[in-house]
Amino acid sequence: MADTASAGSHGSAQGTVRQAIEQLKSEGLIVARQGSGTFVRKPRRLRRMGATRHLRSQRPPATAPLEAEATAQNFQRSSELLEVAAVPAPPQVAERLSVPEGASVLRRGYLLSIDGEVAQTARSYFTQELAGGTLLAEHAQPANGTHAYLADDLGVSFDVAVEDLVARMPTPQEVTTLHLVPGTPVVELVRTIYDKQEAPVEVTIFLFAADRHSFTYVVPLD
Repeated sequence: MADTASAGSHGSAQGTVRQAIEQLKSEGLIVARQGSGTFVRKPRRLRRMGATRHLRSQRPPATAPLEAEATAQNFQRSSELLEVAAVPAPPQVAERLSVPEGASVLRRGYLLSIDGEVAQTARSYFTQELAGGTLLAEHAQPANGTHAYLADDLGVSFDVAVEDLVARMPTPQEVTTLHLVPGTPVVELVRTIYDKQEAPVEVTIFLFAADRHSFTYVVPLD
């Protein structure tokens, strides 16, 4: 829709229309495309089933959680492994992995897309004791996913995952990485996975484009 056409058809001053359009843009409800006009945004949201997504019994064999969720909801999902590196453990990672701050840990970074659009990033951290010298230390993706590799090849017995979520506005770099339109918040999720000995196995920091995801949890009551 053009500003002048909207103003004329609704009997409004162009300044008022422009102000309204800018307000809608800032709220992420419309998007302007150069040379085409301004359009209402209708993004589809991938539903993330936080309470059951890591249960291998609840998804098809040899599929990762995101892959299973995307397929079930008629999304096309793709994942790009961006980096595999030994890095100093950041404070929140060190605390969750029970290692000294700055200790060398293995980081694997991913860029994940839904229907061809970048939707989230993920940075997974492992201790060198667990992952050093394994396939996880190589720039390669385990055939059936990281968790299947940890369980089947490295003998990890998973017990529970703890997730902490924070909704916030993105940094300029995050806006660029996730191709966010103005006004779009992000959800930062930090997940810590423990084994049956209550030892931390993996810490992953996810960053989700909030307009592309919803989060569902089944909470037991008594």
